[in-house]
Amino acid sequence: MQTIQFIPCTAGASGTSLQGKIFASYADLVEMFGEPAFEGIGDKVTTEWIIEYQVSDDEGERKYGTFTLYDWCFARNLHNNYEVTQWNVGGNSYEDSMTADLAQKIFEQTNESLVYAKLHKLTQEDEFLL
Repeated sequence: MQTIQFIPCTAGASGTSLQGKIFASYADLVEMFGEPAFEGIGDKVTTEWIIEYQVSDDEGERKYGTFTLYDWCFARNLHNNYEVTQWNVGGNSYEDSMTADLAQKIFEQTNESLVYAKLHKLTQEDEFLL
């Protein structure tokens, strides 16, 4: 059986590029991952999370990755934290985007924060190739 752990970061996602998109409210993302790594008026972005993840199995095999969530071209409504927004998913591979989708799926099923050293069991259909 595999588990996944999500670790919010404040830096370290250099070289990522657009890999996909998710739809969620700012409030849900704060509940999922905590406060964003960046919030303010940046170069076409007002909000960004940097999330590292680790997938492990029972045999000690591990896979590591990073994805970012950001509101490209100021997509987020700064006056309504509960409005669903299209967030871009940055990463180094399409698998990083799939992991962001998986994080959202786990959150919708559990309605719990995904961070703070929690290990989330993966179903067989959600397992990674390690």
